[in-house]
Amino acid sequence: MADFSHLGGPSAEWIEFSRQLSLPPRPNFTPNLDMKAIRQTINSQRFLARNEELKAMDDHGVKCETIMVVTSDYLEIPVRLYTPPKRRNPTSILLYFFGGGFFSGSLSVDDAACINLARNCGLVVVSVGYRLTPEWKAPTQFQDAWDVRCWVLKNAEALGISSTFNLYVMGISAGACLAASIVIRERMSGEMIIKGQSLCVPWLCLPEKFPIEEILPEKASPTQCRDAALLPQSWVVKYADMLDTPESHRDGPVINPLLFDEQAATSLPPSHIMVCGDDPLRDHGMLMKQKLDRLRY
Repeated sequence: MADFSHLGGPSAEWIEFSRQLSLPPRPNFTPNLDMKAIRQTINSQRFLARNEELKAMDDHGVKCETIMVVTSDYLEIPVRLYTPPKRRNPTSILLYFFGGGFFSGSLSVDDAACINLARNCGLVVVSVGYRLTPEWKAPTQFQDAWDVRCWVLKNAEALGISSTFNLYVMGISAGACLAASIVIRERMSGEMIIKGQSLCVPWLCLPEKFPIEEILPEKASPTQCRDAALLPQSWVVKYADMLDTPESHRDGPVINPLLFDEQAATSLPPSHIMVCGDDPLRDHGMLMKQKLDRLRY
């Protein structure tokens, strides 16, 4: 059985860093709580951090443009394009999914991150404004991700991107679940268009679907890191509850990409996975790495 508990607990660097700042208070998820107010508080804190990052940037030269995309249920969601400077007909596109437990986050919150990706990597970043809980239940967020993937494939040339472009995906936390989901969905459909995925501190399955049988239960990250400073396990459970995933989707790999069928999803692309040690989601990423290693990806 796997045991990644040696990665747990705060590092010396984190202890020193945390002494120099005050962490934002955790929302107290109680009945009848105003979830919109909680979202506004979380996003406001993230906006402050974003603004500091933008101030520290020089003249980045990245062109930012917001476009509305029609979804498969005939509504519209925003996507934001970040085009690198001094590049004609870019040949790579990165689909980017912000994090926030499917509940918070926005295109603007991650402006600085996307600008840096476009400028430093020389690719067009397409940040996806997928719909959030609790207003929108699963699998809406996952379908939004897939719809934008399909939209990019149909409209790349109209956006001034080479018809032979390479497509990559990246997501943070819950956004990583969306990124991994469309990779698995694509492979299960027999397509192999996405060339690589970057999953940062990924959420990869519903809490009750976590494959605890593959890991020592008392040392699994949902237990070991249940009181983590930035994301306690109680938040993970609350975020999953707000997804309100229907029974017809609860067991499937679209919602739970960690549980993909190794026979059905073949030829997965090169994968970058980043985890944090003191994070209840840590073992999602570690088990995905272990699974990919076993399949020799």
